[in-house]
Amino acid sequence: MTKRKEVNIHQELLLIRNGNGVKLIKPSSSSPPTSVAHLMQLPLNIYFLTPDGTTLSMNEPCIESCGFNSLQDSIGKSLLDVSTQESATKLIHNCHETLTANQIKIFEELNFRKDGMSLSLLSVKAPWYDDNNKIIGTFGCSIVLGKHRLAQSLMQIAELGLLHPSQVLGPAAPPPTPKAITCKEPLSEREHICVEYLCKGFTIKEVAKYIAISPKTVETYLDRAKQKLGCQNKAELIAAFCAMN
Repeated sequence: MTKRKEVNIHQELLLIRNGNGVKLIKPSSSSPPTSVAHLMQLPLNIYFLTPDGTTLSMNEPCIESCGFNSLQDSIGKSLLDVSTQESATKLIHNCHETLTANQIKIFEELNFRKDGMSLSLLSVKAPWYDDNNKIIGTFGCSIVLGKHRLAQSLMQIAELGLLHPSQVLGPAAPPPTPKAITCKEPLSEREHICVEYLCKGFTIKEVAKYIAISPKTVETYLDRAKQKLGCQNKAELIAAFCAMN
């Protein structure tokens, strides 16, 4: 068995964009001030994983969401230790898909923990490279829908540069230019309302109750909005809607 290379994630290291993913570098006078310490303070789930999904580091919100007792408890473990087999396997598969594609990807995810708690997530995952530009794992940001403020969280991820490959991570970097959204035709008032509440973290049932229509009708409006904005899923729809507004 090949011995895994030790990876140290020091708090003073800086996270920068590197090709289709990210890299940790030593700080310098010209570096943007986005340190690991700063990242770990964000009100999102932040995590660094090995290629097989084993935890190397994560912040407090992620520790709580995953069901670990502490950072020390999480290191060396994976979601297989705290989540159902099916749920953990799917989440780890998404990390593998990110590394195989060698590009930043967005996923709608569900985490069903063994203690009965379930979480709905919108996750942005990126390949993580070493100094020789070899993939050493996955860096991820996950938004817990219904807990984290979705629009604000997406803006924070966008400001980090993860949704815009040409940008360097860090609040000192120029704001990323929103991707041009081609709308085949304007969203109707109901379509706009449904997408807006989806972005705020409301579930389909909650949106339906709020505007007094059936959940099936809400899904219909969202499907129409996806077609108009050229989106394949709700994650892309949320990102596109936030870029427009």
